[in-house]
Amino acid sequence: MYCSQCGQPVGTQPHCPNCGAPTGVAGVTQPSVPGSVPPVYPRGVPLAVSRVTRHLHTLGILWTVFAGYSVLRWLLVLPFLHIAFGGGRWMNGSDAWMMMSPFHPGGWLLHFITVIVFARAILSLAVGLALLTRQPWGRIFAIVVAVLTLIKPFLGTILAIYTLWVLLECSADQNYAQLSAERHAFPPPGRPIM
Repeated sequence: MYCSQCGQPVGTQPHCPNCGAPTGVAGVTQPSVPGSVPPVYPRGVPLAVSRVTRHLHTLGILWTVFAGYSVLRWLLVLPFLHIAFGGGRWMNGSDAWMMMSPFHPGGWLLHFITVIVFARAILSLAVGLALLTRQPWGRIFAIVVAVLTLIKPFLGTILAIYTLWVLLECSADQNYAQLSAERHAFPPPGRPIM
């Protein structure tokens, strides 16, 4: 490219090195932090319109609420199931559930389901907190837990589909990585840097 005023070659510089006339080429801006290079995200959607940016906070809150809802619902149903399958006796002593047949629903099956419900609630809470704090591993972890939650009827399936819709967008990996990098590069005000 040549300068329109003096005819000297200017390349991609915004101003002619000979006469100083503007060439109409936008110059390369320097990064705000010396020595740092901004990450390049090809084919990425700008963060202002990214689906990940718009829905990430809501998704984190929904996962934490789902964890609490799962535990609360099971704790409300458990006494009725125990009475129904235990013949009208609540617990019947501290070790009565171990004495029953393994195939009797009032035996170890309710305790096993309780462990599964609490494990799922812990995973859901971990996903919610990871997405809210934008942990670098949070996106992959949320996708794995969402796939496991797909078989949980109604609310779990809806939440899993919503999670996969948000986090499997074509440029979601780059957008989430950029959000995570921004969050952890500059901690919120008031937090000490360690």
